Amino acid sequence: MMRMFLLIGLIGLITAGCSGSGDDPKTERKQSEMINPEKRIDDPLQMELKEVEKKPREIKPNPIVFEETGKESGLTVGHESAAHGQFRLVETMGGGVGLIDFNEDGLLDVFICQGSELPVEVSDKSRAAQLYQNQGDGKFVDVAEKAGVAFRGYGQGVAIGDYDGDGHADIYVSGFQSSGLYRNKGDGTFEELSEKAGLRNQGWATSSAFADLDKDGDLDLYVVRYLADTVDAAGRPTVTCNALPGQLGYCPPLAHNSEPDSLYRNNGDGTFTDIGPSIGLSSNDGNGLGLAIADFDEDGRVDIFVANDKTPCRFYHNLGNLKFEEVGLSWGLAYNESGEPTAAMGVAVGDADEDGRLDILVTNFYEEGATFYRNLGKGRFEVATSRARLKSPTRGRLGFGAGFVDFDNDGVLDLFITNGHVNDVRPLRMPYQMPPQLFQNLGKGRFEDNSLMAGRYFQKEWVGRGAAFGDFNNDGRSDILVTHKDGPPALLKNVTDPERVNHFIDLRLRPARVGGKEVSPVGSVVKVRLGDQRTLVRQLVGGTSYLSSHDSRLCIGLGPWKLAQSVEVRWPSGKSESWTGIKVDQMQELVEGQSAKIPN
Repeated sequence: MMRMFLLIGLIGLITAGCSGSGDDPKTERKQSEMINPEKRIDDPLQMELKEVEKKPREIKPNPIVFEETGKESGLTVGHESAAHGQFRLVETMGGGVGLIDFNEDGLLDVFICQGSELPVEVSDKSRAAQLYQNQGDGKFVDVAEKAGVAFRGYGQGVAIGDYDGDGHADIYVSGFQSSGLYRNKGDGTFEELSEKAGLRNQGWATSSAFADLDKDGDLDLYVVRYLADTVDAAGRPTVTCNALPGQLGYCPPLAHNSEPDSLYRNNGDGTFTDIGPSIGLSSNDGNGLGLAIADFDEDGRVDIFVANDKTPCRFYHNLGNLKFEEVGLSWGLAYNESGEPTAAMGVAVGDADEDGRLDILVTNFYEEGATFYRNLGKGRFEVATSRARLKSPTRGRLGFGAGFVDFDNDGVLDLFITNGHVNDVRPLRMPYQMPPQLFQNLGKGRFEDNSLMAGRYFQKEWVGRGAAFGDFNNDGRSDILVTHKDGPPALLKNVTDPERVNHFIDLRLRPARVGGKEVSPVGSVVKVRLGDQRTLVRQLVGGTSYLSSHDSRLCIGLGPWKLAQSVEVRWPSGKSESWTGIKVDQMQELVEGQSAKIPN
């Protein structure tokens, strides 16, 4: 009886409705295997335990510690979902965050999306987006209205990039039934140009990112889209579902039709053209939430990975000249270890196992656990979540924003995930608010959950959504900005013991101009050779996490090494050059074509 009650109650969850009835023998078999894992030697949890038994105990790393400073820093405006008991699915999504030095003073500022009433009322100033200007003393001041970026639609994601090549970072806000393109005029203010630029302001856009996809020197824009026709003209839900018996809740994504993504080609004159249909983007690809743009196969062209909610994830291999081939299934990225699509939310990208290739982690729904795709090279990935020791600790969470970041500068990438449910079904003994997680990399892509040692923020529960990573105080330690649904953001200041943080190099990459215009460094690959002959490989990627954009600088931890033997950069142009004598523990600007000009 209790089992049937649980299954009935799960109908309204975001991934429920698509799992079949409680009498499905396949479902029965899976649940039995979870209870009696001895029946299957390939059960993920058993595999994880076997891996632990085979490996010697690693040396415990020094603890990574954060201090939550959002309120005292002035980041006090809470997110507004505008939920009024109608259970419109967009209310569950939260808002993203973009990190941008909009006034070019060397300090990271923060742009945060807000919700709004539906239909949108642009005159409602109580729910405008925030642009927090970094004052340099740990304080931030909201200047969105003054700067002209107080977006009043139902904001979702944020993309940061210099789309017109004038040297000033611009802002694109993806949203529900509205969007905004804010051109940075270089005087601390912006102008909104989405319609003039040819960007579509209808539909449901989620994650987005700028990147030079055709290698012509200017930034194109990829916009992930989620579901179609979830509300009517009056803002009421078109479909209703139950979350608890007899009680309305949020519907699963498969209750709606998918909406195709958009790939906007930059025409070089301030306008864009959506060429998505010409490269095969269709509604069959849909339910998109997460995004990553990077060169995953080291061919010099950036590819596109899209994390979909209960439909197969997609991977668009860049063939050049804005031609793409969807190879998610053949490359091993469409499904999880059980051969099923997951309710994928966020994406983390980085060389987690130190083999020089970019790996992918996708955060998923409650009881699915995260999925870690290990890059084997030559167009092959394998699901290695259990080997990375991430399956068990993430199974009891619903993950959103995530990132591979070297928080202690020891030379290996750690992992942060923010968590929180979408339906409040606590009567079913399922958590709604959830603690975030910090996994320290023990080497070779094996992680340990050290959340309880990471600070008080990690010992509390939140409804986490977006997460962006950057160095807000320029101390060489990466910080975290987390957004919460219906709550103020958290600024997690990295206060890891500076005596144990190790050395680092903080790089700002500047590719050579093309046609007199600035070029994005997204896709640049940096290889740092250390004294023990180890080579660290880092790449500046676009998108990632959930609805968010990160610091455009690369902070690379060197461990105990006070000198990098060499730093090699492969630029988006395809050219490579090396530097020696780069100073550590400070920011350095590397300019394409000027390797001989770096002082020793």
